[in-house]
Amino acid sequence: MDNLLIMAFELIILLSLLAVTLVLVVVIWFFGNAVSKNGPMREMALQKEQGLCDGYIGVPTDVEQFLGKQGTALTVLRPAGKIDIGGTILDAVSVHDFIDAGEAIVVTKYENTQLYVMRVKQ
Repeated sequence: MDNLLIMAFELIILLSLLAVTLVLVVVIWFFGNAVSKNGPMREMALQKEQGLCDGYIGVPTDVEQFLGKQGTALTVLRPAGKIDIGGTILDAVSVHDFIDAGEAIVVTKYENTQLYVMRVKQ
């Protein structure tokens, strides 16, 4: 009798675990479909792709053209600041020392989408 009671108890636990697993699968499936493009909760998930054709880009690609060009420091570079090269305002980092605003600079290096500059020697 005790053996039969233990087997019945084990069967109830097994069926309970199976039922919980089934419920979880259904809930996960429902929420997966709910946030899909056609689901009722589609506003919760980002649906738009940010591609190149839409004008989205992660890093500037045209900055390398300023390598070797001369310009002016717009702000104090200690070590980072703003520079002006031919009317284009860019972010830059001073290579050796601080550079005061208004001083002439030259772009010496382009690395990891960052311009590095030095004071023009006179």
